[in-house]
This record gives sequence, structure tokens and C-alpha cells, in this order.
Amino acid sequence: AISAGSGVTIVVPLLSILMGYSIHAAIGTSLLVDVIASIIVAYHYFRYDRVDLRSGGWLALGAILGAQVGSHFASAVPQGGLKGGFIIFILLSGASFIFRSFSKQKISLDILKVKNTTLQAAIIVLVGLFIGLSTGLFGTGGGATILVVLIYLMNFPIHTAIGTATALMAVTAASGVVGYAMQGHIPWLDGVVIGVSAVLSGTLFSKAANRASERILNQAVGVIFIAIGIAMFFVEGGTAGVLHN
Repeated sequence: AISAGSGVTIVVPLLSILMGYSIHAAIGTSLLVDVIASIIVAYHYFRYDRVDLRSGGWLALGAILGAQVGSHFASAVPQGGLKGGFIIFILLSGASFIFRSFSKQKISLDILKVKNTTLQAAIIVLVGLFIGLSTGLFGTGGGATILVVLIYLMNFPIHTAIGTATALMAVTAASGVVGYAMQGHIPWLDGVVIGVSAVLSGTLFSKAANRASERILNQAVGVIFIAIGIAMFFVEGGTAGVLHN
């Protein structure tokens, strides 16, 4: 609710640090949580005809394929290597939020826009493939990235972009869930319980987020992400709190 995207940066660290989940099980559970939360949110946008999956089809195709590749590749990566990669991912995410709070530069994807429709479709598929790869590797549904692509590359109006991005995030995360489930890395009951809880808590936290300024919100999210990344670096073995020397 406070970061307008996947809950991976919260769910994975909490499951890994506090509940002792393996990094693979934590990422698989995070993807399942994304599917549940995104479907519910996307349904509300669909009721107002603000979900356009047909126009976002090429992006979805790339994301689905990428999520399958990423999830299968992640299963071959050792626990320590995947956890280290996730820590880098979450620290960079936190730094980007803080940078965005001070930067006045606007996002532009004009460099990816071409007049040839076939080439443009290929570019969108490749962008979706990259989003899917990050989904499969780190458990992020890619909602924020999809939203940027829909608005700045595909010229979606904001409300339709949000609704479509949420729906596509559910589709992409579901593809990742299939990959992790095939490897036996998803505790289904835990994922459903956490997913329902995320929907309820997200409704509450969104009210506070809507009252905060964009700059303060970006700084708060950035600090939270960096703190979580540091905690994951120093803590191992769930609540045992063993420090690396």
C-alpha cells in the first residue's frame, strides 16, 4: 500500500528473518501473496472498465515467459547466492526511492518508442521479459515497473494504467507461482493467510499513505527498505539472530 507495487520487499524479509523460511520458500510465498492481493484490487478497476489486457498483451506475454525462466533459474541458485542477490536488490530499491524524493527529473521512455509497429511490439515483449525475470528471481510482481511502461511507453491513461498494471502483476506473479510450486517451494496455507491479511492491512495503510506528501512517502519507503536489507545481511537463521563475522 505504501510503495504502490509488489509487497516482496516486506514479505520476503519478514518470512526469512522472523519466521526462518528459506529464501526460495519466502519468494514463492511472496508471489502467491501478490496474486491474491492483485486480483482483488484489479477486480475493482475492472468493474469500472479500467483494465485493458488486450492492449497489454505483448507485455504480459514477455512477463509470463520471463517469470518461468526466472523461477526455474532461481531454484538452481544456492540459498546464500539468492539471498545475497535479494539483499542487493532491496538495498538498491531503497536507494532509488530516496533518490527519487530529491530528484526533479521526470521519467522518459522515448528512446524505446519506434514507428514500426512490429519492432515496437518486440521491444514491449523484451521489456516484459525483463520484468518477468525479476519476478521469478526475486518474487516481485513488477507492478510499479509495468505501470511506468504502460504510461510512458504505451500511452495508457493513468486510471487504466493502474488497473491494467495490477491485473498484469497478478498474471506475472501467477506464472512465477507455477514455477516455484513445481519446485515445491510454496507453503500454500501460509501464502493464502498472509495474502488475505495483506489485503486487509493494505486498506488501512493506504489511508496513511494518501495523506503523506510524495517526497516524505518516498523517503520513508526508502529508509524502510534499506533497514530491512541491512537486517537481512546481518541476521540468519530466523529469529536466532546469528551475526556473520
